[in-house]
Amino acid sequence: MSASVELDMTDIDYVFGTGDGTAHTWSAPADLDLSGTGVPDAVRLDFDGSGHPDDALWDSDGDGLADVAALDLDGDGVLDHYFTDPSGLGTWDEQIWP
Repeated sequence: MSASVELDMTDIDYVFGTGDGTAHTWSAPADLDLSGTGVPDAVRLDFDGSGHPDDALWDSDGDGLADVAALDLDGDGVLDHYFTDPSGLGTWDEQIWP
């Protein structure tokens, strides 16, 4: 008999906007574990249009709302630039690392 592991694929909401006050909220099942806990806590996305979902929006505090954009800016497959959206307008314009 084999054991199976069921991952908790909870939805994560995330917001995109242009900064003019109009923002749109989207929702998708978490499909990436960025915290290292073994439970998906981020949504894979393709921000640069490369055809590869090599970026992510991360719900780092587990409240169901993405609060960190994790980006692979050089195309090497490593999420190495992190941004927040302190305005809540979906602009993701405050770099927090590196």
